[in-house]
Amino acid sequence: MAVARMAKLLLISLRDPFLDNDRVMPPMGVMALNSFILGHGYASHIENDFDLENIRKYEDYTHFGISCMTPEKEQAYAVLRAIKERFPQKTVVIGGPHAQHYLDECIARPFDHIVRGDGEHALLEIIRGKAGQQRILNLPVTEEEMNEMPLPYREPAFLNQYSFHFQGVRATTILTAKGCPMACKFCEDARSNVKLYTPENIGGQIADAKKAGYQGVMFFDDIFSLSMKRVHALASEISKHGIYYRCFGHAKSMTEEMAKVLSDSGCLETGFGAESGSQRILDISGKKTTVKQNRLFIETCNKFGIKVKAFIILGLPSEDRETVSETVEFLKFLIGNRFRNKFGKEITNDFDLTIYFPYKGTQIRDSMDRNENKYDLILTQNPDTMSGFYKGKGGKAEVAVRTSKLSGGELEEIQRSLLAEFKPRVIA
Repeated sequence: MAVARMAKLLLISLRDPFLDNDRVMPPMGVMALNSFILGHGYASHIENDFDLENIRKYEDYTHFGISCMTPEKEQAYAVLRAIKERFPQKTVVIGGPHAQHYLDECIARPFDHIVRGDGEHALLEIIRGKAGQQRILNLPVTEEEMNEMPLPYREPAFLNQYSFHFQGVRATTILTAKGCPMACKFCEDARSNVKLYTPENIGGQIADAKKAGYQGVMFFDDIFSLSMKRVHALASEISKHGIYYRCFGHAKSMTEEMAKVLSDSGCLETGFGAESGSQRILDISGKKTTVKQNRLFIETCNKFGIKVKAFIILGLPSEDRETVSETVEFLKFLIGNRFRNKFGKEITNDFDLTIYFPYKGTQIRDSMDRNENKYDLILTQNPDTMSGFYKGKGGKAEVAVRTSKLSGGELEEIQRSLLAEFKPRVIA
């Protein structure tokens, strides 16, 4: 056990060179892991700017944990090569969404361990030397355990490297839950196990964020406002801390009662997955919402001074000129509704417009891989050889699909034209 206590972990948060700025949202998963490992008496440190040119500086670490999203995969592999070339006996672990959904790709590379799903128990087993030769670990964390773990690492000097603002409020991110019960066919997290943080846990995280100098919070999970009961509980806790916040909502659950509770507790903005202005696209994609509900969501939130940011995806199955025209009408409605926020300033709603990228683990991609011909969607190139980002610098997207009516190039041109037409109309 004395040898195990000498273990020293470097948690690596990868850079995102495809983004306009990758110092906006801090790496929440890595921050949670860091606190957990430190809480068990082991040395742990977060490296968010790994130096490939000076590997020697990391020689004191015995274990390296890489958290990887698929668009970061080439960077993860470069870090792995650099460590193994200089320190072949040191332990390198990969986890995160890429390890979950691209397991074969990770197995083909010399990672000592691959963690699928929750990382806390698996990483602790590895550091303690109890994982042995087991390469693939999947050790879920229960909701009760999740709430008993130390709060995520929010040391001010580290956290203040990241900067996110909404309506002039400087904010950082917090999760109120993990998982998502929805069944959207384009999402790799669809129907994943839902685990909720308690309001008390969230209150502790808000207090830590305020200590670090933040006046606002971006609640980053998808299910903040799926339940009125849950919203009441969260709003009651949030109100104690006197912050402004942004959260995600859902068109099926938003009511005037919910919007008022959100607004009264400090909510300035809510994002939601509108996906398309076409009912046909929504139905094919498994959204279980209607265009009418999406419009009512916007009207209801705006009535109580809450700004809406709609997330829209082009190139979903069966996209054609007609469905694009319906999305254009939806954007006109979204941006055309001016209102005053809590500070009395006239603003408009906002949107993001991306092109569907066929990640493994989504129902659409899985069906395509099985050659089921279930969807009007065709791969134009192998998406697994691409970077895999759906939103890059200036809103640019990587395009790997076409429909029977629209080519990949046409989807790119439609995205460019809609961004050029509607983004200038947004009043922040």
